[in-house]
Amino acid sequence: MSAHLPILPILWPLATAVVLLLVLRRSVAAQRAFSLVSVLGLIAVEVALLGRLSGGEIAVYRLGNWEAPFGILLMADRLSTIMLLLASVTALAALLFAVGERDERRERLHFYPLFQFLLLGLNGAFLTGDIFNLFVWYEVTLIATYALLTLGSEARQLRAGLPFLALNLAGSTLFLTAVGLIYGATGTLNLAQLSVLTAAATGASAVVVQVAAVLLVVVFCLKAALFPLYFWMPDGYSAPPAAVSAFFGGVATKVGIYSLLRVFPLAFPEQSPVVGEVLMAVGVVSMLVGVWGAVCQTEIRRLLSFHIVSQVGYLAFALGLLTEAGVAAAIFYMVHYTVVKCALFLIAGVMERVTGQTSVKKIGGLLESAPALAALFFVAGLSLAGLPPWSGFFAKLAVVMAGFERREFLYTGIAVLTGLFTLFSMMKIWHQSFWGEPAGERRAVPRVMYGAVTLLVAFSVIFAAAFQPVQAFARLAAAQLLAPDRYVRAVLGEGR
Repeated sequence: MSAHLPILPILWPLATAVVLLLVLRRSVAAQRAFSLVSVLGLIAVEVALLGRLSGGEIAVYRLGNWEAPFGILLMADRLSTIMLLLASVTALAALLFAVGERDERRERLHFYPLFQFLLLGLNGAFLTGDIFNLFVWYEVTLIATYALLTLGSEARQLRAGLPFLALNLAGSTLFLTAVGLIYGATGTLNLAQLSVLTAAATGASAVVVQVAAVLLVVVFCLKAALFPLYFWMPDGYSAPPAAVSAFFGGVATKVGIYSLLRVFPLAFPEQSPVVGEVLMAVGVVSMLVGVWGAVCQTEIRRLLSFHIVSQVGYLAFALGLLTEAGVAAAIFYMVHYTVVKCALFLIAGVMERVTGQTSVKKIGGLLESAPALAALFFVAGLSLAGLPPWSGFFAKLAVVMAGFERREFLYTGIAVLTGLFTLFSMMKIWHQSFWGEPAGERRAVPRVMYGAVTLLVAFSVIFAAAFQPVQAFARLAAAQLLAPDRYVRAVLGEGR
């Protein structure tokens, strides 16, 4: 059974979606229960996979037992299992919240199967071993994301869905063009074999490889919502219901960052230094643009959506350092940020449910009327801003130390400044929504919605308490990522 663990994170949500569509389609209650049980089972599978790979093993799964580079390949290592677990834990919280929302109109429009298809696409992207199948899994996530974004066909959702779809389809075209160029120049799309062939390319082939690398940087930056390709995201991620927004904000943009982490150090070693310089510059600009956009917002989820741009900027900057400390900081930051951002979107959903309002200017007195919600926001908001003793402090400290180690003093200083603006925007929500006189009526919130938020905030507190082992594991994952020879030998054999 352990030999088949790498494919189970793909088969599991696929089988769940099929059961939801064909067997349980008439019962919303059964779909809710089965979806939750399925995600719990998926988490157990991924924990088992992480335990198997924690010692540094790279699991290679050859579909049909075809040898690389001819067959379809799945690959799991420390980084991919971290991403799988992040996706599943946030999916569990989002589904719990959706159960509390009880939006039967959307649930009857196949919300739960679509959610499983999105999880399927994400897991496939985290496990694939060749660049064409990465494109395929991108398309699966795009279809499921667009369907969830517009599910219910409200005017705001449809307005947000059009630019999202148009820009992502343009990204798909660029991605497919890059795939064609890479295959034409090297004769392969296997990431391990590309590691050997792109470094040896000369003449016209080298130029084609460089063009393909540029196109892939654009595509991955678009998927990650980095400057200047972020403008589709603030509306897109604030328009759907809170459970969907939370999962989008927590995980969906990380596929782009994961792709940058996975593809460039491995498949484009010669181009990686230049890509690193670009990512540092783009990351710093994204920090500033995102946090300034957030400071100017009054609508809660739109404010949090701008913070996605800013926080992804930290990831791009740390990744662009291309040092073990920098990549480890990016991985640690991604773990912290995914959980905290998802929690904040769910908190925003509870605030909207309690008050019926979406603007911080129309909400007040939640500290008195909803003290548990205030406590949850206090922890998550200060963690996002990077204040001790929460997980965000250790994550941002790791990024800052990695920047200083590389002697990128200007960029690192901007990262620190961005943290101060982030704190300001969190305090704006706290001051206007939690302090002051209660405004408007207060409505009851199902306990399961509070439970979903508490789950994620508890994870954030655990990360802070156990930051040393988490950071050590991130360091091991970074070292494995930046030394692709072992990956190449695992896929192609010791003699390659």
